[in-house]
Amino acid sequence: MNLRWSGWRIAILAGLMIAGLVVVGRESSLTRRSADFTIVYAAALLTRDGHPEAVYQPDQLGPLMLRLSDNAIDPRLPFDAPLALVLPFVPLSFLPLETAFHVWQLASLALLGLSLLLLARWVSLGRRGLVMALLALAAFPATWALLSEGQSSALLLLGAVLLLGAWSSGSAGLALAGAGLLALKPQYLPVYLILIAARRQWRALGAALLGSMVVGLSPMLAGGPRGLLAMVGSALAAGQGWLGSSESLVATLAPLLPSRVATVAGFTAWGIALGVLAVIAMRTRGSMPVAALATAMAVLFSPHALPYDTVLLALPAWLGFSLYRSGAIYNPALAYLAVALALLVDLGRPLVSLAPIALVAVLLWYGRDFWLRRQRPPAMPVAA
Repeated sequence: MNLRWSGWRIAILAGLMIAGLVVVGRESSLTRRSADFTIVYAAALLTRDGHPEAVYQPDQLGPLMLRLSDNAIDPRLPFDAPLALVLPFVPLSFLPLETAFHVWQLASLALLGLSLLLLARWVSLGRRGLVMALLALAAFPATWALLSEGQSSALLLLGAVLLLGAWSSGSAGLALAGAGLLALKPQYLPVYLILIAARRQWRALGAALLGSMVVGLSPMLAGGPRGLLAMVGSALAAGQGWLGSSESLVATLAPLLPSRVATVAGFTAWGIALGVLAVIAMRTRGSMPVAALATAMAVLFSPHALPYDTVLLALPAWLGFSLYRSGAIYNPALAYLAVALALLVDLGRPLVSLAPIALVAVLLWYGRDFWLRRQRPPAMPVAA
């Protein structure tokens, strides 16, 4: 089957791309200085100057952030990621803040493009499919968000793609690198480990665990166990504080529950979803349809998924188009547009996040379509 995009779908895609160019291109200096990039830039500066332990200390990180941003950023915002995240930003810390911000935007675009080029090697959609995928990812509101904030989500997508390559080939090297990158936000990692384990690729699984441990324990370099505990505390506090802007399913409950209860509910749902997925994946040996479902669930059931992290949905979208080419499901272009438009609304901070609701509806509809097509009797050959 061809990857058809009708005229009105192309029009919406073009509209999203133009809107993204306007949002990112017209971003003010004040907005850039108050973006999340300033937090990581300040952490990289402290690490470069030989003070990695200060990265998780608000009384040292906060004043530096204020000075760098000319008082544009909230100094209470924590650095809540593994210390390994600062490594690619250390060279950028030699540049002025706003120059470094623009360099990182270009690097993020390159990483997103590289991710799709690698994905095309392992699951081909043809040349036209790759071009459409690049355009669709550029138009996706999550891409605007990560470029506007200078976020590291492009590294996460590259890590997820490398892990899919390990799932496809059993490569330990790809698994090591991919898990190391995805462990920068470890809530997305277990799904990919489950897929690799389901194919009984034990060397790749061992390498992935090693890579994730190296990154996950990197805060130990910032004060030993106290550094690790400080990172965990910062991450949990940030997750509770920003739950209303999350794109995970638990965010739909955020207006109804106290933040602590919603956080517990999110982790509980995440654990149950991983357990169910593990059973399904082991029974099917990590088939392509299960991989498409699992990679969508990695975002949907995450305890915390900020809007820019939904670039990870590029992976299940790609697998969905592969299934469409084989006749297994209907054209996923509608699913892309539904989630993209819902995410566009979410960027305006509505009371309830719509993107996870749209994603649930998409998974149910396409799951039903997949099941019905599986029940159809095979076509009989035409007699000569």
